[in-house]
Amino acid sequence: MPLFSRALLGAAVIFQPVLCQAQERSLWINAALTAPKRGYWGPSYSEATLPEPDAITNAARVLIRDANPSRLFLIYHHELPVEHALTLFRDWRRAVPASVELVPALVLRMYDKTMTPVFSMEELQTLVALFKGRINPSRMAIYDVLPNRDQGDALRFLATAYSKGLLRLGLQPDEKLVSPFTGAVEDTWSGLCHGKSNADWQSPGFGRDTLRRWVELRNRQSRPIAYDLIVVAWDYANTKRGEYPGYDDAHKNLPLPAGRNRLAFDEIKARSEPEVLAGFSSDLVIVELNSETSEHDGRQHSFYATLKRGESYAGFYAQPWKEVCELFRSMSP
Repeated sequence: MPLFSRALLGAAVIFQPVLCQAQERSLWINAALTAPKRGYWGPSYSEATLPEPDAITNAARVLIRDANPSRLFLIYHHELPVEHALTLFRDWRRAVPASVELVPALVLRMYDKTMTPVFSMEELQTLVALFKGRINPSRMAIYDVLPNRDQGDALRFLATAYSKGLLRLGLQPDEKLVSPFTGAVEDTWSGLCHGKSNADWQSPGFGRDTLRRWVELRNRQSRPIAYDLIVVAWDYANTKRGEYPGYDDAHKNLPLPAGRNRLAFDEIKARSEPEVLAGFSSDLVIVELNSETSEHDGRQHSFYATLKRGESYAGFYAQPWKEVCELFRSMSP
């Protein structure tokens, strides 16, 4: 029996996600549990391998045990054929308790020179039918870590399909949050990284000042924002006080300094308007991209490989990841 038909037979339950009443504790992760290539960096990469249901079950169990998220953003960028997507997302829904909201997050433009569209309109229609019927009828997200890119007709279609629940995942700090988006997760990477020591980070002109400015900007608008807590920092080796080194290199990037996420968490909580602060989030895509390099954990012991085996991550970036988990658990109702 074709994979798509088999998935349809196994997906008889219509899932109604529990809405997040407390502050958001969300994680962004590749639905296929593999570092992004095909449909992300360009169209010519090899197709990803559909993960086994047990691998998804293991990953979900570890993430929920260690971080206790209220929401998982499942990123999909055509790394697998659309006809496999039902199986992929169905396996996630089966593996994750109904108390954890699953939000499909689509990449609409690739990160190649021509910004190739990831999906045809027919494919988007198929995905929306799947997501609304089986995964989340009220919310989905658009993933983009570059600001103000023209998402074309795809965004207009999704804005109609999810008119009251379209989220922006990876919003840049100086990028305006406007319709059709109803909320966002903001990327805070440069602000949290800026400072080799925590004393440096809290010095005038360094990361804390930047973060305060970003929070103030968001306080002036009404749409809810969740802020990204960071695991992977930039390379501090060739800097005096942790200034941006001029490159982002997965072979050289270091863990965020110990205690930095707690300092940023406290700053955001203290300075955000309550009606604007949706909660906190963390990007696991960047963890995998950096973890899998041979200078760090290697592919056999990378972040995703560890999750798929059902093990807590204890690799090169473990310390800031554990700090994120502790902060999430401290927020749990």
